[in-house]
Amino acid sequence: MTDRIKILCSKCRKPFGERAQRLRNGYQVQCPNCMKLLTFDSSSEDPNIRRALKAARDFRIAAEEAIVLARMEAQAPKRDSVL
Repeated sequence: MTDRIKILCSKCRKPFGERAQRLRNGYQVQCPNCMKLLTFDSSSEDPNIRRALKAARDFRIAAEEAIVLARMEAQAPKRDSVL
């Protein structure tokens, strides 16, 4: 599972990746292909921006749930199997 989210530039239409932990409301990044400054805002008119924000949010939620499940399994009492 990779933590990189694919972003489609609204100007040059070329994809590039950014880490999911960074993609939040107000985050700005330059497209490496055309150098356009992209600002991530959930109220943006650009569907590519909203799609990337949603994918990053979903990834963070899934990663957090995986960490919680791993902690719960580690804390669960070990049961002896009786044969």
